[in-house]
Amino acid sequence: MVLIAILLLAAAAIAWRWKTRVPFPLSTRLAGLQWVGLGLGTVIFLGSMAVVVPPGQAGVVVLFGTVRDRVLPAGLHFINPFCQVVQMEVRTRNYTMSGIADEGQKRGDDSIPVITSDGLTVKLDATVFYHLDQDRCAKIYEKIGIDVEGQILRSQIRTSLRDAAAGLSATELYTTHRMGFVDNVSKTLTTAFKERGIVMEQVLLRNVLLPDQITKAINDKIAADQDAQKMAFVLQKEKQEAERKRIEAEGQAKAQQIVSQSLTPQIIEYQRIQALRDIGAKGNLIITPMGGATPMIQVPARK
Repeated sequence: MVLIAILLLAAAAIAWRWKTRVPFPLSTRLAGLQWVGLGLGTVIFLGSMAVVVPPGQAGVVVLFGTVRDRVLPAGLHFINPFCQVVQMEVRTRNYTMSGIADEGQKRGDDSIPVITSDGLTVKLDATVFYHLDQDRCAKIYEKIGIDVEGQILRSQIRTSLRDAAAGLSATELYTTHRMGFVDNVSKTLTTAFKERGIVMEQVLLRNVLLPDQITKAINDKIAADQDAQKMAFVLQKEKQEAERKRIEAEGQAKAQQIVSQSLTPQIIEYQRIQALRDIGAKGNLIITPMGGATPMIQVPARK
């Protein structure tokens, strides 16, 4: 754009110089060319000084191959027309390495193979969220360039995952130490990225793919643990039921003991007489022998 403006202004200057040396009507045409060139050249020159940085981007100013320290935030800016502005994205981005095709930045199987402390090879799927530090975009462009993912992120993520996995067994990585593994990787990447002007936000360990024999062994162990917990629950329940029956039996025995101690011959005879009275009150014939023998009861038939 600047070169076009310079050419138009140069053409206007030449037309102005030659319009007084040529006869009419060529002089009139050169005068028109002079004003057109001057107007367009001025507009284009001033327009080349205005730069608009879109939202989520930062502008790195480069003048004749030299990167300026000034970084342009989103918005309208007026700069040296001979400067070039390189836009770099400062939004949150993610870099995914996965064994599922077309899921990450690379096609095909892009999972990270790591070797655990027990010598097994485990494949990991991971996603890292990050963004560029806007104030350091000039240094990033100067030292790394635009392709931050290919130059820094990819190799650093693979190295951090492999170093962290070396201290864990395959079973620990798959089960109990998974969160600790992610925290370790996050701390390592945070430090490594910060040195290069990259802000690490979050690490996601999406999948841990173990060898088939290890997966089967872990599943068998989980099933055995669940069976053991179930059996412990059953034994605890049976123990509680046995305790309940013991308490119930003790209560019944004490009740029977109290009842047996309170039954005297006089009370028994009194209750017998009361029962006979109740039967007689219903119109039944009762013969009561003397001496406490069993009474004979005749119940009349219903009419």
